[in-house]
Amino acid sequence: MKPPIDLQKAPSKKPVLTRRLLWLLWAMAIALLIADCLIPVSSFATRSVGIALVLVSWLGLIFLTWRRRWVRLGLLAFTGLSACFLVAPSPARMAPPTLRQDFLVGLRRYQGVTYYWGGESFKGIDCSGLIRRGLIDSAFSKGIRSLNPGLVRFALWLWWHDCTASDLGEEYRHMTVHVLDTPSVNQLDRSRILPGDLAVTASGVHIMAYLGGNTWIEADPGAGRVITVPTPCETNVWFREPMKIMRWGIFQP
Repeated sequence: MKPPIDLQKAPSKKPVLTRRLLWLLWAMAIALLIADCLIPVSSFATRSVGIALVLVSWLGLIFLTWRRRWVRLGLLAFTGLSACFLVAPSPARMAPPTLRQDFLVGLRRYQGVTYYWGGESFKGIDCSGLIRRGLIDSAFSKGIRSLNPGLVRFALWLWWHDCTASDLGEEYRHMTVHVLDTPSVNQLDRSRILPGDLAVTASGVHIMAYLGGNTWIEADPGAGRVITVPTPCETNVWFREPMKIMRWGIFQP
C-alpha cells in the first residue's frame, strides 16, 4: 500500500511557469522596442510606443530581478540617479561655438545614409530629419559627456517635438531664428553666415546646413542619400532656389 501524498509538501509548478511567462513577455517587449527603433520614420506613434516600451522593459526588469538584492539595488540606484540628473539645474551655458562644432560632427555622421521621406535614423533620413538628428545626437552626447542635464533635456524636447523644413523656416516653437534672405545659396554672401546655419527654401520643402569652407550638407531626394556639396553648384536645383538662412536658437550668444 502506497503512503498517502502530503499535499502540503508537494512542489508547485505554477510559480515557475508564471515566472517563465513573465520573462517571455519581457523578451517580447525588448523585441518590440528594437523593432520600433529600426523603423526609419519618426512619428508621434513611434515615439509614444518607444517611450512606453522603454518604461515597460525597465520596470519589468526591476520586477523580475527583485529577489536578487544587489541587482535590485543597482537598478533602483541607476533609476534614481538618472531621474535626479534629468531634473537637476544646468551648469553655466555652453559656448555656441562648441555646440556648433558638435552639431557639424553630428551631421557628418549621417553622410551617405539613404534618403527616406519622413526618416530620422541611420536606416533612412530626409532633409529635416538630418538637421534635427544632427542636433539631437550632438546635444544628447555632449550633455552626457559634460554632465549637463540642460543639454540632455533639450535633446529629448527636440526629439519629441517633430518639425518640418517649413517649420524650421518659420521659427517654429522658437527653435530657430531668421538671419537673412538670399536669392540662392550660390549668390549668398558667406561672410554673413556661420557653420551650422541652415538654408530653407522659400517654399519650405527643403533644408540644408552649412558646414563651412563653402560646403553644405543635405539629405537630397534627387541623389537618394545624404551628400555634401561645395558651392557654387549649378547642377543641384536646391542651390538655385530662393532661400531663408536660419540659425538654431541654441546657437545664439
